[in-house]
Amino acid sequence: MDKKVVIGLILFIWLGISAAQAQSDSNLLTFEEAYRMMQTGNPALQKAHKEIEQKTYEKQQKQSLYMPRVLLNAEVVSMSDPLHLDLTPVGEAISGLYEALGNYGVFSDVPYYVEATGQYITLDQATSTDQVRTIMLETAEKLKGAEWDEVIQKKNFAAVSANFTWPVFAGGKIAAANKAAKVEINISEEGLRKTEGELLTELVTRYYGLVLAKQVSDVMKQKYEAMQKHYSDACKMHDEGIIARVELLSASVSLSEAEREYKNAERMVATVHSGLTATLAVENDSCFVPVSNLFINKTLPGIDYWKMQTKNVNPILKQIDYKKELVDIKTKVSKGNYLPSIALMGTYNLADYELSPYMPKWLVGAGMKWTLFDGQERGKEIKANKTQGSQVMYAQQKVQNDLNAYIVKLHNELNNRLFEITELETTLELAEEYCKSTEKAFKEGLKNSTAVAEALSKVTQVKALRLKAFYEYDITLSMLLQISGEPEKFMEYCSGQNTIIESVK
Repeated sequence: MDKKVVIGLILFIWLGISAAQAQSDSNLLTFEEAYRMMQTGNPALQKAHKEIEQKTYEKQQKQSLYMPRVLLNAEVVSMSDPLHLDLTPVGEAISGLYEALGNYGVFSDVPYYVEATGQYITLDQATSTDQVRTIMLETAEKLKGAEWDEVIQKKNFAAVSANFTWPVFAGGKIAAANKAAKVEINISEEGLRKTEGELLTELVTRYYGLVLAKQVSDVMKQKYEAMQKHYSDACKMHDEGIIARVELLSASVSLSEAEREYKNAERMVATVHSGLTATLAVENDSCFVPVSNLFINKTLPGIDYWKMQTKNVNPILKQIDYKKELVDIKTKVSKGNYLPSIALMGTYNLADYELSPYMPKWLVGAGMKWTLFDGQERGKEIKANKTQGSQVMYAQQKVQNDLNAYIVKLHNELNNRLFEITELETTLELAEEYCKSTEKAFKEGLKNSTAVAEALSKVTQVKALRLKAFYEYDITLSMLLQISGEPEKFMEYCSGQNTIIESVK
């Protein structure tokens, strides 16, 4: 074969191996990487973030209550009849008065201006009466001819105006609404922390569940391989006439059982893997290989530490604190209902069509609304708010007591798992020694195949129980961190000098 062809073939195979290795490495997943994936992709967390965003916009909406509202108002109106003012009776009364005075009135000492001299003179009674009566009668005629029924607004008209209102005092309701909106944001943020804690426990359950499933599968594989070796030894010993056929059949049955257990363990790996992809919010066909191992810790803080942390930062208790604050705000708003509300207002006419000329171009003013009596509604509302505050306080006490009891339970379970693991270490050593001696005795014809299968099963059982104890420790720890309100500290416990890593032996 040509040298260049050989080199090219070698290069092609090397590139293929490198690509396969890179693809395999890309599927390796540490717990920290899984935690980051969950934080960015899990829909429950995205929903909680969107809720905070919603509450933030609502708070900005409440801030706008401090600002004036400017509205553009346009209206086109058609009425059944025009508006008019009929003063005919008034005109008739006035003109009648003038006629009476013009015909029968007597007047004296009327001043008269003389242009030639530029001075006023006083007319006598006859001249004064004649002059005034003439004026009165002329005026009466004018009044009779005047239009006393005038249209002040035509039936069809339109107008465009700018209006504004500006609340300057609302009894503290606007400030309370803004404060309540900020508290709602805090409640949503604690809801996010609560969701993060719940999802951490879910991730620990499923990630380390996959680790457990894989390690149990490895243990079952070890048992299967050991049973294969035992069956091979049994075949040789049967061929040599050392053991009876029934012993060979017993070894065959044990081998089949070990194979079935191994396949069941492999199927369990696939099932748990599906749950992990759901938590990480990735496609079901994604294939992850967990590389973080099960672990325990050398030391843990005492119960008092966990109780104090829970009291200070548990998201459920924090939410209750904020709900108490909301009740206080609600009570202040109820008390503010006893105060008046004051607002400035104004209108400016921008354009109009056939609008009454008597309407002003603009107007400004101030208004006040003050409820003086409402049938004791406000007083009863304040009492109801105080009762609600007591309910929240008792609920907080109940939750605090339940959490303390739960902390004691979880802390005891952690210590139980540590004790159980220590006991299983000794049991495993004894089981492995017994298994070795049983296999040796079988080869010497002193033990039967059933004894070997039972010894191997005992080793497998103890290994599986030990792995399960590690797994339950990790889940319990995540639950304790969730309750204490600091789930992010799980990363500190799963690695470091205080951590003991488990691995299949």
